[in-house]
Amino acid sequence: MKKYLFLFILLVCNIVFAQRPVTGEKIFSHKYPSEQINRVSFSSLTVSNTINDDIIVTLRDGGRHYISHVYIRANESYTFENLPVGHFVYQYHNLKMYYESPERIPIYLNNKEFLTFYYSAAAKKIIGFEITEEEFFK
Repeated sequence: MKKYLFLFILLVCNIVFAQRPVTGEKIFSHKYPSEQINRVSFSSLTVSNTINDDIIVTLRDGGRHYISHVYIRANESYTFENLPVGHFVYQYHNLKMYYESPERIPIYLNNKEFLTFYYSAAAKKIIGFEITEEEFFK
């Protein structure tokens, strides 16, 4: 009986601590500086992950300074609220490779912007160019 109780406790602990993060978690907050927010801009960016991989999205301003990051599960969305006004570069990590998008996202005062991640079947890859892990976490 003690063997079964021990195995049950071991199994429950494994299930509790082995779950993947939920959409919206800031799983790398210990690696990044504090987030930049602007409570009076009323600006937001909704990111939709339409690919079959979970991704981590990092927003940076034009000078590559950190703004925010978030974990987004496959086929889910997340909205960044209270963003500062400016043009942002987004970097993403699909748990295999690190990428940066060549396009910039303009964030205007009192505006809602949208960004959709998708898989390019013709290119057989996610849109963007590959970067290093150091560039992603700087």
